[in-house]
Amino acid sequence: MNKLSVVIITYNAERKLEEVLKQVKKVSDDIILVDSGSSDRTLSIAQQYQTSIYTKDWLGYGTQKNFGNDQAVNDWILSIDSDEVLSDQLIEELKHLHLEEGKLYSIPFTNYYCGKIIRHGRWRNERHVRLFQRSKVSWNRDGVHEGLTIGDAEIVSLKNYILHFSMNSREMHLKKASHYAQIGAEKLFKQGKKSSVVKRFANPVFRFFMDYILYQGFLDGRLGFQIALISAKETYWKYKHLNKLNQ
Repeated sequence: MNKLSVVIITYNAERKLEEVLKQVKKVSDDIILVDSGSSDRTLSIAQQYQTSIYTKDWLGYGTQKNFGNDQAVNDWILSIDSDEVLSDQLIEELKHLHLEEGKLYSIPFTNYYCGKIIRHGRWRNERHVRLFQRSKVSWNRDGVHEGLTIGDAEIVSLKNYILHFSMNSREMHLKKASHYAQIGAEKLFKQGKKSSVVKRFANPVFRFFMDYILYQGFLDGRLGFQIALISAKETYWKYKHLNKLNQ
């Protein structure tokens, strides 16, 4: 089996962490957990699975993940979040995968929201590069929706899924959307972007139309409508906050 290190960043992640760790232990003995001050059972759960635990003040998603990569024993990194569970089929695929120097590996996602699978909307056909060599690529430092500095590297698509147990309530989604909106506004402000009445009101409507109609979020019923509506609110909050920063 390939020599992989698994890197996970956490903050009050007890909800799914045990299930996450049970599965990653099947593909690696080197599990790096970077925690930013959890007050729940996160650390006690991690200790049960012989993870290497590092406590680090929050400096952003990319910075936390790069720090975790630096602590790993192996060059090949499997990067997952604390609510992402490797499917049994993906575990078998990873065990038999021949990793090739310089290539990156993209993994498809099955998204669960409020306890149900979401098959449409913006989350449909979602996949991300999560398996890579730390000596070749690193995470950027964007405040939200961090990405890898991929360049022109070849990306290999794996077949089997990560199960992403996203927000399990409307309240949790609203809280996360508010947080992302603030970070997004601060990023735009640093780039010299301006808010406007058109952006504050037209952009959220367009975002809802894209998610609910064009990407067929309506096929996910009530939850599809809820996701599209909260995404539109996040867009509105982002430009509202940017407007305050511009003043």
